[in-house]
Amino acid sequence: MLRRLRLRRSFWAAVAAGLALAPALFGGVAAAPADGDRTLPPPDQDPRLTLPPHPAQIGATEQVEGKLIADLAPEEFRPLVVTAAKHYGIDPRLLAAIATVETEWNPNAVGTHGELGLTQILPETGAWLAELAGLKEYNLADPETSLSLSALYLSLLLKEYGTPEKALACYNGGPSAVADWETNLYARRVLKHYRPGSRPTPQALMLSRVS
Repeated sequence: MLRRLRLRRSFWAAVAAGLALAPALFGGVAAAPADGDRTLPPPDQDPRLTLPPHPAQIGATEQVEGKLIADLAPEEFRPLVVTAAKHYGIDPRLLAAIATVETEWNPNAVGTHGELGLTQILPETGAWLAELAGLKEYNLADPETSLSLSALYLSLLLKEYGTPEKALACYNGGPSAVADWETNLYARRVLKHYRPGSRPTPQALMLSRVS
């Protein structure tokens, strides 16, 4: 009888030892939690934070920003303005104000010096901007291209000169016009649309009367 008990104890001891080794033998099976801890540890990062925005959210954002330029840009051009401005990190209203002053949104407009498109870009300036943007083929009369290259140009001028007033003076008259930015009539006209309620400086009004 005693021998049988000893055999049974040995058998159950071997079973217990085998169960203890099971997690080590099967690496894919997670170890069971302790008796006092039945909850799984939280993930390192909420997976929802890494998901891209929903397309509906993107569309809603563009609609909201489009409304901010509704007084300047026709509806068909608003998405193009918002997209180009966001891509180059500038204010959509500034880009829309330029197109308003330059052509009143006529994509077929041609300037006295050969400027083309909604934002009236000179062909030589357009070639330089297209190279910077990596465009091998482009059409300055295309509204999307005109707005995109103009946004690129404005972003460069804003970085170079620091203020919309100086950037606009250069946009219209080249670097030499920056020195007289305070009385630059083109900059005043664009800013009047960009910032509703703003008024030209007394110097600009005096020059406009003289001209």
